[in-house]
Amino acid sequence: MSRSEIDPNWIVDLARRAGEIAATFFGKTTGQLKADKSWVTEADLAVELYLRAAIEEKRPQDEIIGEEGEKEIDPSAEFVWALDPIDGTRVFNHGLPVWGVSIGVLCNDEPVLGAFVAPALGDLYHTDGDQAYLNGEPLTIPEPVIDENALFLVSEDAYKNRVIDYPGKVLSLGSAAAHLCYVAKGSAVGAMDTAGVWDYAGGAAILRSQGIQCRHTSGDAVDFASLYDGRQVEIPTLIAPESCFEVLRRAVT
Repeated sequence: MSRSEIDPNWIVDLARRAGEIAATFFGKTTGQLKADKSWVTEADLAVELYLRAAIEEKRPQDEIIGEEGEKEIDPSAEFVWALDPIDGTRVFNHGLPVWGVSIGVLCNDEPVLGAFVAPALGDLYHTDGDQAYLNGEPLTIPEPVIDENALFLVSEDAYKNRVIDYPGKVLSLGSAAAHLCYVAKGSAVGAMDTAGVWDYAGGAAILRSQGIQCRHTSGDAVDFASLYDGRQVEIPTLIAPESCFEVLRRAVT
C-alpha cells in the first residue's frame, strides 16, 4: 500500500469543510487556557470532532492524533493522521486572520499528504504528494534571497530562548502551519518553531513537495514518529530551502 490509496482531493474537501465550521465561530469564541498554557476554544473542539468522525468513517484502519483529542496511538500504523483543528488559536481568539485548519497524513512516519486552509484569508494550500498547490494553482519552487527585507518567521516560544542575529525581518504570525506554508510559497526564507506533530504534518507534506526538508537547528531531520505521544520537539525546528538553511542556522545559534 502507498499514499496513492488516499485521494488528496478528499483531504482538500475535508479541509474546506472544516474551515467552514471554524469560520462560523470566528469572532465569537471565549478561549480558555489549558494546563500547558496553550489556548482552546469551542471551535477547536468542534472542528476536531468533525475531522475525526469523517476520517474514522472512511478509514477506520488508520490512526489519528489531534491537538485536542486522543494522543495515544499505535506507532506502528502505516497511516497516521495529524490534526490541528485551529492552528493559531490565540490569534483566532483575538480576531486576527492568520489561523487555519491543518491536516497531515504520514505514511510510514513520513508526511506525504496534507492541506492547510486559512478561511479568514481565503487560502487553501495542499499537496497531492508530488506537487504543492495554493487555491488549486501549482506553487513554483521557491528561490528566496536573504537580504534586509527577507522574512524569517519565528514562533514566540522559539524566539524566547534564542539570540537571533539575522539581517532581515523577524516576524511571528501566530500559526506554525501558516509559517510552513509561507516558506513553501516563498513568502518567507525560513521558519523556526518548537511545536508538535499536528502543527507540522500538513505543512511538512506541502514543503516536501517543494523539495524542502523539516530539520532541527542541529541539522538533523525531524523524527515525526517521536512526536506521536503528543510531545513538542526538544530541539527547535528550522525549516528553509537548502540555499538558506546554513545562513539561518548561524543566525540562531
